[in-house]
Amino acid sequence: MFERLVKTAHVAERYRKAPLAQERERYLEHLHRGGHSHDRLKRVNHLLLAVVERTKINGKTPILVADLFEAAGKWVAQTARSSTLPRSIHGAQIDFVSSASGWLRFLGWLEEPCPTPEKPFSNELAMFLHHLHEERGLTDMTLVVRGSLLERFFAWLSGRGGSLLTVTPATITDFFLEHRQRGWKRRTIICYGQSLRAFFRYAASRGWCADNIAKTIDRPCMYSYESLPQGLTWIVVQSLIANVSGNRPANIRDRAAILLLAVYGLRIGEVCALTLDDIDWDSERIHCRRPKQRRTNTYPLTREIGEAVIRYLQEVRPRSSHRQLFLRTNTPHHPISSISLGSQVRAHIRRLGIQLPHYGPHVLRHSCATHLLSEGFSLKEIGDHLGHRSAETTQIYAKVDHQSLREVAAFGLTNVTDLLDDHKVKSKSHQSRFRLDDLRKVANLNLGGVL
Repeated sequence: MFERLVKTAHVAERYRKAPLAQERERYLEHLHRGGHSHDRLKRVNHLLLAVVERTKINGKTPILVADLFEAAGKWVAQTARSSTLPRSIHGAQIDFVSSASGWLRFLGWLEEPCPTPEKPFSNELAMFLHHLHEERGLTDMTLVVRGSLLERFFAWLSGRGGSLLTVTPATITDFFLEHRQRGWKRRTIICYGQSLRAFFRYAASRGWCADNIAKTIDRPCMYSYESLPQGLTWIVVQSLIANVSGNRPANIRDRAAILLLAVYGLRIGEVCALTLDDIDWDSERIHCRRPKQRRTNTYPLTREIGEAVIRYLQEVRPRSSHRQLFLRTNTPHHPISSISLGSQVRAHIRRLGIQLPHYGPHVLRHSCATHLLSEGFSLKEIGDHLGHRSAETTQIYAKVDHQSLREVAAFGLTNVTDLLDDHKVKSKSHQSRFRLDDLRKVANLNLGGVL
């Protein structure tokens, strides 16, 4: 391994004669099998040599993390130049400690710090989340959100010395009042109210708390269609796709992901969950699992998206045992998370320089819906395309169809009868037009030659 990471046999001999050569070489082989790049292996090899030269490692006495930080300080003081920025020095120290910790942990020679104390009411929370998953069938993302909100409440309750048996309606009120003064918005309060009400309903059935707690947890009024979905105009979507270009590996990957978000209206979690097996190249189809609906939608694999995915697979995606389509560009090459990919998409949208209430990847889903609406597709067809379970979910997009609203406003009451008669004629003539096959064709989306 040493010979593959250095340029000359003389230098390789230096690494081999240093202490714990076998242990270092074994760890480098472990990283190589884990998919770490050649450059990263060279860096770790260099750092491990610095570690054994500046620490007393004998395999009998565990090494403290504090000892590694001390050795990192000595190493930086000896090797850093006078012109090196403090930020670079700090980064080098962290890299030194991280590499050393990983190696010693691999060997079982690192004395880990005391484990983090168990979070309050963790057993009760685990049982509740298991109930939501097994009995209610909620998605993993919903469980993550519910768990995060409840952990915050439990930490607050534990800090006051309370228990589930001592919780009263006044306790819940104090929690909301205290945090409302810190700037919580109505939407946040609603989310906490839903989570707490569901938990205390379950807790009462288990005898953990009083029976009446859940009934006393109210929430602020939230009106139907109160907020409008904020999407990009299709011209802006075209500009976004055109701007995510070039030969940077991250851009090649992000371009394919953005096309999937905009053309099919997928959620970011659905894009991250796509696997190599979900693309049927022979039939030119792509299969998407919808966790909320617990079903799979099939879409035509358009030429533009197919070419973007093929380029990503051929030029960027590393060899990996993972079957997920999109992987991290940096080592280790694990499947990319929805948070990480969403941050990349958000950054691309921000570079457009437009003002939006939100810049997350979900705006591309709204953009897809509003574009389909402007193309004349019905709300039912748009809901099928987006994978909506209920037609009511799609109805909110009727509020953003400004063109149709202006047409309605342009008619006087005297023309209502003529308008209705004309609409009946048009509906009959358009019935054959609004088929699902036609909706699938909109996946091409008139990208205007930007691809």
